[in-house]
Amino acid sequence: MPDIERVHVYRFCPRCGAEAMQVVSRQQVHCGACGLDMYHNPCAATALILLDREEQVLLVERAHDPARGKLAFPGGFVDDNESVEEALRREVREEVGLEVGPLQFLASAPNTYPYGGLIYPTLDLFFTGRVDGFHAAQPLDGVSRLVVRRIDAVDPAELAFDSMRRAWQAFLDRRAQA
Repeated sequence: MPDIERVHVYRFCPRCGAEAMQVVSRQQVHCGACGLDMYHNPCAATALILLDREEQVLLVERAHDPARGKLAFPGGFVDDNESVEEALRREVREEVGLEVGPLQFLASAPNTYPYGGLIYPTLDLFFTGRVDGFHAAQPLDGVSRLVVRRIDAVDPAELAFDSMRRAWQAFLDRRAQA
């Protein structure tokens, strides 16, 4: 089954129950019976470029699709009633078991995340952070292994998503300007 944009899965109106949903655009569906307009905005996701004292970066190898086997920065989706920073700290704990200190916003980038036969548009928000070392890190939820690399040894082609490659370039550009 090919991936389907989320907007195309609505057949029945969630307000009146009528089988009258019409796709207006990639972001909007409309109920011809009750007039409901529903808009589908990107899901918020977040990831962390995490450095240690020796200027090494911690990457995770993804254990599941999409992009199974590719490298990624620890992170994930933002839950309801959660700030981006809270989500990022939670995801880092869940994926690698580390607590991080101050976070610095780096960049945002649009992305798509195919899952369960649907395509989820996301807005990926990237931060940088530091820890003393990675000795306590471990591969946990959704992670098959941890990879620690020097900054100059990170190959953007190995990163799971285009948004991560864009964030990595923003990180390198920021470092070059410092």
